[in-house]
Amino acid sequence: MEKDRLSGVYVVLVTPFTAAGEVDRAGMSRNVEWLVNQGVQGVIPLGSTGEFASLTDSQKGAIVETVVETVRGRVPVVVGTAAETTEKATANARAAEAAGAAGILLLPPWYYTPTQDELVVHFQKVAGSIGIPVMIYNNPFSSKVDIQPETVARMAAAPNIRFIKESTGDIRRITAIRDLTEDRVTVFCGWEDMAYESFLAGAQGWVCVIGNVAPKAAVRLFHLVVEQGDAPAGWRLYRSMLPLLRYLEYAGKTQKALKHAMDVMGLAGGHSSSPKLPLGEEDRKTVDALLRELAERSSQ
Repeated sequence: MEKDRLSGVYVVLVTPFTAAGEVDRAGMSRNVEWLVNQGVQGVIPLGSTGEFASLTDSQKGAIVETVVETVRGRVPVVVGTAAETTEKATANARAAEAAGAAGILLLPPWYYTPTQDELVVHFQKVAGSIGIPVMIYNNPFSSKVDIQPETVARMAAAPNIRFIKESTGDIRRITAIRDLTEDRVTVFCGWEDMAYESFLAGAQGWVCVIGNVAPKAAVRLFHLVVEQGDAPAGWRLYRSMLPLLRYLEYAGKTQKALKHAMDVMGLAGGHSSSPKLPLGEEDRKTVDALLRELAERSSQ
């Protein structure tokens, strides 16, 4: 996979658990097969929505193995490799590459808050240990540190740091990163209800979670706005998606909501890692209604 060819809709995979707390590998494989057949351009195991922080190393390895084997090279698999130390993140990155990943998604350490200089060293050391592309994951709400655009430009001195999942919710970051890196770093929107705006600002991809339940709509939005340049048609579709996108972004129940929706759709949503409880009855009704509304509005 050429490092400059990562673009499009990359779905952050849900991790289905059994009632006993084990990873449902068969269910995950079924989910991934369905997503590839729906036309997504890439998949991302071990992201935040995949509950990576709740998984053992053994479970992480099993998930990556399952996803790579299921995909069979049809789309890129970009593996989340975040860790609290550079050494651990490096080990995770090397393991992902050895398992057949096309790239890694790297979040800063999320307990200790690193400085901008420490971020540059951290990312460049991890990048230097592997030969596959690195997608920076800038999510200050999870990691408690905001990777500044100037820092992204410094990181990009490493030849394989060429992508960023931008999850600040600030549309100006896209043009700032493009300007400071002279488009050497490709921006992926990392905010559910900011995809349309991000595409218009020059983002070439969308790392999303709605793709777990509405992949065709997400891919069609990318095709319309980025590939076909049909902003009016893209807006009509995007408007139909906004209620569900906003719920997933702001309700604080993303994983649970997706798992409920996937179970309803006949996919493997499954249980969540402890100590999470199942989605409540009122929220289940809300999610069901949002899915029905999306199906009705997007077909008009």
